[in-house]
Order: sequence, then C-alpha cells, then structure tokens
Amino acid sequence: MDTAKMVVLTAVLLGLICSGCETLQNLGLSRPSAQVKNIQFGDVSLHSAQLLFDVEIHNPYAVSLPLTNLSYQLSSGADTFLKGDANVQRSIAANSKETVSLPVNVNYLELFKSLKNVKPGTTIPYKAGVGLSVDTPVGSSLTLPLKKEGNLSLPEITGTDIMNIWNVIKPSN
Repeated sequence: MDTAKMVVLTAVLLGLICSGCETLQNLGLSRPSAQVKNIQFGDVSLHSAQLLFDVEIHNPYAVSLPLTNLSYQLSSGADTFLKGDANVQRSIAANSKETVSLPVNVNYLELFKSLKNVKPGTTIPYKAGVGLSVDTPVGSSLTLPLKKEGNLSLPEITGTDIMNIWNVIKPSN
C-alpha cells in the first residue's frame, strides 16, 4: 500500500474514533438503548438497603458493550430523596438484549431524613432520572438518559429488626 493511501486510511479511522456514536448513526448503525423496567429494594440490613434498578439494555454492536456508571436521582413530589452515582462493572454481550439489576446502597438514616413525613413500610410515588454510561466500540463514552415513574414500597422495620438493634445497643451488665 502506498503512503498516500495509508495516510487517507489513517485519517478516516482517526475521524471515526474521535467522533464516536454520532458517526455510527451516520453510517446507519444503531446506537445502544436502555429502559428502566423496575425499581425495587433488594438485600436489607439493619443500617441500609440495596436499591435495584432493573434496566433492559439492547446492544446492537458486534462486540460486547461495557457498562461503566449509573447516575440516579429519585424524587417524590418536589422532594429529591436519593441522588448519586454507582460504578458499574458489567458488559452486555454482542447483538443482544439483557435485563440487568444495577445495585445502589441506600442508608436508612439518610433516606428517612429526606422523607421526613414518610414512615417505614409506606408506599410512595416516585420519579427516577437515570443516566447509564457505556463505552462504545469506537472508544467514546455514551450516556443513555432514562426516566421511570411508579410507586416504591419503603422497607418496614419489624419486631425482629428492633430486637436485633436492641442486641447491638443494649447496655452490658
């Protein structure tokens, strides 16, 4: 291959790499998509609970799609009660659609401080804004904005939980 062809090929490849998913769309290639299917509480402990974002992700690429970050914000009415980022280390297989549960740890004290008038065990309406970041095959990062509305049942404190808390804090004889 002569030098002129090599320079042109290199320039085209660099242009593709630098422009990311916009170029993929211009070439007629699909971009990944995602949809929040459900938000629910997972593992529960004395101090915190795991909130699971069940997200269906479609990877149209011929290579796996690495997930890198999940930013989230949940509000009920005008009050934002959860906001943060979670590092995600997972990949979606090539040319596939998968539903993954992306976990976020929630501290009860912070949760109930934010929702002052809400009691444990209550179901509240919520609006979620989620940003799922992925690494594309051309080396760029892409954030898929997602929204979801629904009802969320807050964890309830049971008699067993109260006894476990008492066993931790009770004075020694």
